[in-house]
Amino acid sequence: MTHAPATPHPTTRPSGGSAPPPRALARRRHRRDVVGELRAVLARAAHLDLDLLGDGPVRTRSEADERVDALARELVARMRDAGWDEAAAPCAVTSVLAASVPEAEGVLLRAARARR
Repeated sequence: MTHAPATPHPTTRPSGGSAPPPRALARRRHRRDVVGELRAVLARAAHLDLDLLGDGPVRTRSEADERVDALARELVARMRDAGWDEAAAPCAVTSVLAASVPEAEGVLLRAARARR
């Protein structure tokens, strides 16, 4: 019995051009890390009234998780709009959360310093 000759596996390449540059990938990874840290901080912040920080009351655990996630993403967006200026961290936190949350400010300050 003879075997057919082996054919090389076709290589798959992303359509529409090349992959994003490494720096862009690093920024995405950094953003995900910052959002994850903020989620943890906001979930522990007992003095935040999630009912007042969004569209209506939070009734379930999944709604609370979604609200915390949206707030964390909004904090990162505010910092991005401010050019990751360290001085913008306290203002971003108080404008999004309507309260001072020093732990969240610390996460944003570390992220701003890392982007220099």
